[in-house]
Amino acid sequence: MAVAFPLVLLLVAGALDLAHVYSVGGIVANAAREGARYGATQPNDSSGIQNRVVQEAAGAPLTLTAGEVHVASDPDPSSGSALTVEVTHDVDLLLAQGLGLGGLTIRRHATMVIF
Repeated sequence: MAVAFPLVLLLVAGALDLAHVYSVGGIVANAAREGARYGATQPNDSSGIQNRVVQEAAGAPLTLTAGEVHVASDPDPSSGSALTVEVTHDVDLLLAQGLGLGGLTIRRHATMVIF
């Protein structure tokens, strides 16, 4: 019993971390897609795209900063060219904190055609 309890706690912490990472990954992917969707109509508004991503994540709720959002497009974005929004977010894990390990970085991107 004394050996089983710490192992069960490790398994529970690992399951919670896995669920948290999966949830944050979905939120970050949705925020990147929403930013790319906005950028498809306003390709020259990089700060607006970043704000849209941050707002979308905040509704989830997840706190992102504009520095975690990178917008890439052609130097002269025009109709038919691609716009990519990449979001990078660091996640603190329960198990990693308890074992003294580092966190995890989640990266998601979305690409849409400018129209």
